[in-house]
Amino acid sequence: MPRTRPSGPLTRRTARSAAAAVSVSVVALGLAACGGDSAATESGEDVVLRVGELGTAITQETQLESAGEGDDLGYEVEYSLFGNGPAFMEAVPSGAVDLAIMADTPSIFAQVGNIPVKVVAVQDTLKDGESFVEIVTNPGSGIESVADLAGKRVAVQPATILQYTIVRALEAEGLSYDDITPVELPLPDAAAALANGDIDAAASLDPTLQQLKANGAVTIGDGEGFTTGYSYVVATEAALADPAKADAIGDYLTRLGRAYEWAAANPARWAATSSQLTGLPEPIALASQERRGAGWVPLDDDVIAKQQEQADVYTALGLIAEPLDVSTQYDDRYDDLLTGGDQ
Repeated sequence: MPRTRPSGPLTRRTARSAAAAVSVSVVALGLAACGGDSAATESGEDVVLRVGELGTAITQETQLESAGEGDDLGYEVEYSLFGNGPAFMEAVPSGAVDLAIMADTPSIFAQVGNIPVKVVAVQDTLKDGESFVEIVTNPGSGIESVADLAGKRVAVQPATILQYTIVRALEAEGLSYDDITPVELPLPDAAAALANGDIDAAASLDPTLQQLKANGAVTIGDGEGFTTGYSYVVATEAALADPAKADAIGDYLTRLGRAYEWAAANPARWAATSSQLTGLPEPIALASQERRGAGWVPLDDDVIAKQQEQADVYTALGLIAEPLDVSTQYDDRYDDLLTGGDQ
């Protein structure tokens, strides 16, 4: 299968039925943004759901098909590729996207920036005992634990779950963010900097984390106990205000949840397929997949409280000017559908 690189937002559309899927075209997202919804959608006869996917390749379409969930959707899905959650958020005002799945942090800063999105679902993506983020160093660095990071150069990506994990891990050891020398680097650059010895440690997540560990990096700390491992589904307010599109979002997430459960139950099969899509070595893809769980989480007080803790840390760091009430960012209309509350 061809490999898709995130050199910029890319878009492709799948047909209403996987069985009737036609050729895939890749076009600049900007063109889609100019066009907005298809003419059919504007007429109310058809729905085109515009799904943003983060990472190096579009995988959700294939995952739905692999799990037997891609047929007879009743709507079209147009996939766009983004490098990270903030990049998706930048596309929201253009009206070119409807929803995406990402870490929990981008929705906090979307609220700060008044970007019109809501959190409509949360997925627990990790097995018990696993951490979404791990802090790693090079073997022989002399750094045995997070407590040894005082005075060290640590790669961080501001306003991300990576920075949040560093802050909380330091706090757990009686240290503060001021005790380290933060080096602001994007995740791929941090991996290269660690390999070159330009930094002493880095917070990382899959699949980069598994690549680092395969190359010998050792874990000295993680986010277990203070990071959630949740993936957030963020939908635009415009999409949620469209009844037909809102229904499509509910159906899509229901199918995707079942596809995630299939992948969690068949890690080797999905790792082999995702390896072809992403270009990752199959052992790296398998190591990442074997850590993953699946299951929707109700948007309850516990979920909101954990998100509030994170927002408060960013406020304390000065990244958010005023205290933020994150509870207004949630829309629980799909809770019963996804978590079985209506059964």
